[in-house]
Amino acid sequence: MGHGELVSGHYVVISIIDSGRGMEEAVLERIFEPFFTTRPEGNGLGLATVREIVLDHGGAVDVQSAPGTGTRFDIWLPAVSFVEPFSRRETPGSVRRGCGETVLVLEVDRERLLRHEEILAALGYEPVGFTDAAEAAAACRGELRNNRVAPTGFDAALLCSHLHGASAALEHAALLRESAPALPMILATASAREFGAPALAAVGISEVIRQPLMSAELAGALARCISIPASESLRLRSAITTDEIVLP
Repeated sequence: MGHGELVSGHYVVISIIDSGRGMEEAVLERIFEPFFTTRPEGNGLGLATVREIVLDHGGAVDVQSAPGTGTRFDIWLPAVSFVEPFSRRETPGSVRRGCGETVLVLEVDRERLLRHEEILAALGYEPVGFTDAAEAAAACRGELRNNRVAPTGFDAALLCSHLHGASAALEHAALLRESAPALPMILATASAREFGAPALAAVGISEVIRQPLMSAELAGALARCISIPASESLRLRSAITTDEIVLP
């Protein structure tokens, strides 16, 4: 395999084939590199995320392409018998992955929103992104906005705040809480100094993490939010400062 190694066993192969212009050898060698892209509007994370997910599941990826002949991707994944009980394996210190839970992402910048969605997808979650707080709140209520079909429900929400945006972040959180009172919410911010613990608790923020996002930190926050019932006490974990704030 071009990317990954396979051991003896049964596999399912997913093949994606197109008849496009194909790729030169120099491009083909770099397509899985993070941030490498040939598209002006691309960010180079899509195929890197695919490779990470496939390798994490014990699979491999093979690519065949040449200029003028199109491209073929073969994704090899270990086959599991339907009679085998599924067990979620975790090793000490490993990143805790999701199992397809739906996460609402509110980020006003579209490029950053795309990056956040790709990180969540790589962690095993189903991201649903919004750049408008009102639209996100409408989705929480199960309403339709801008020809989008709202999901049946969200398991958690990720709100992204930027410098000088404390008041806006709190307003957005309050709006979401009004629409979905039991929805666990995580705030991603570059600095937690402008936020007070009482203000965060008042709008339903249960976790505070760094911005830019770090996969392991986000995975831990999501695992705690989704596994803890909304009726239990809220816990604030600020990774920006050395102090941890715990609310009773």
